[in-house]
Amino acid sequence: MLKFATYFSFAFLSLGLYGSVAEGQGEGRSVCLLHDPPNQCGEFCLEALKPMLDHIAFHQKEWIACGTQNETQTKLDKIEDYLLKLQESLEKKEATWKNIIDRLEKQLTDLQEPQSKAKNSVLSFLFQRIGGRLFYIENAIRRTWNESEESCRTMGGHLATIQNNVELTAIVEKLERSTSYWLGVTDVVKEGEFVSVASGKPTSFFKWRSGQPNNLHGNDHCVDIYNGDMYDSECKEPEFYICEALG
Repeated sequence: MLKFATYFSFAFLSLGLYGSVAEGQGEGRSVCLLHDPPNQCGEFCLEALKPMLDHIAFHQKEWIACGTQNETQTKLDKIEDYLLKLQESLEKKEATWKNIIDRLEKQLTDLQEPQSKAKNSVLSFLFQRIGGRLFYIENAIRRTWNESEESCRTMGGHLATIQNNVELTAIVEKLERSTSYWLGVTDVVKEGEFVSVASGKPTSFFKWRSGQPNNLHGNDHCVDIYNGDMYDSECKEPEFYICEALG
């Protein structure tokens, strides 16, 4: 602390001396200008002023750094403002697109309703109500089991899976005698496990002919009905078929 005070005193003295010399110049007296500070002032004088000069230099760096920070903060503020405006713009666009999507979905629903009605109309024309469900009985063209299932899907259904004895009796009354009709039941995935093609689940109702299913020659994997009894038969055989409507 004492050393700093000494340095400060020397600095003050030097500044006072410089001021006196400068004033003397105005009065016509000789002036001592420091053209060569180390020789004219002496190393001791410079050493006394050095701490103050270093202190000023240090603060000059701080001031410069502070100015840089202010510039950086200004840039960050501008970026933040831009991002906020961008977010606001995106939110408005999102709301606009949501409104457009809602309108398109409504229009699609409006278009689907007539198609659904038309489909139901076609189903009611092709299918007939037997018991509590809609069925289509093909009595004109014989197809393989796979072809029959594809035809039923084209009409909006599947090969039929008969659910109970009452339904079986009602359907058999519509069928031609001594004629085979494909049903929508198969054990093609695993022998002996008969599954409904409409639901993908095991079938619970059967009315097998005596000795059936027998998987003759290891090729019988599709179920058909003949004179009211069920058989497992070779899927590639062409037969008439029965479809059920979906739902």
